[in-house]
Amino acid sequence: MFDLLAGVPPAVVLAVVFALPALEASTLIGVFVPGETAILVGGVLAWHGRVSLSSVLAAAALGAIVGDSVGYWVGSRWGNRIIAGRIGRVIGERRWARARRHLARKGLWTVVVGRFPPVARTLVPVLAGSAHMPYRRFLAGNALGGVVWASASALAGYLAGDAWQRVERVQQVVGVIALAIAAAAVVLLRLRSRRRDRLPRHV
Repeated sequence: MFDLLAGVPPAVVLAVVFALPALEASTLIGVFVPGETAILVGGVLAWHGRVSLSSVLAAAALGAIVGDSVGYWVGSRWGNRIIAGRIGRVIGERRWARARRHLARKGLWTVVVGRFPPVARTLVPVLAGSAHMPYRRFLAGNALGGVVWASASALAGYLAGDAWQRVERVQQVVGVIALAIAAAAVVLLRLRSRRRDRLPRHV
């Protein structure tokens, strides 16, 4: 299998690494085909020197951010119609309900965490748009979650190398570490914001 993948031009690899995460939320294809599959393979190919790891990270993160932004705008325009329509019924109420729980609080951290569960990261952008969450708030969580998730997936493939059977296990470990780093970053930002609010302002 690797011999077949190794023959794919680097430009095509990066295009797929970008496209699959971008299509997850924008077309709801992520309910059936998880976007990290292409990123994991990109990480493995980077380990073998077929493509640079930095380019895989950049393509994956950009695809995630762009795709979720498109999903947000689709949700803001046609979200309720999609949920109540045929596509919404195919996806199933249980999946929509799970994604709604991730949006119980309209905060940045909710969007960040919603990036990691496979189905939730596909449906959360559409629900955020239909709920009219401020786009700036959504984009901040989308960007942070997209970069952390893309990095975790690419590094999982890279660290697994040619040991395909270890990819899933490594991804879980890297994902937990990356999520912890993201949580620490959010906490630090909030503490810094509170300190600024407490400082006396000179007129």
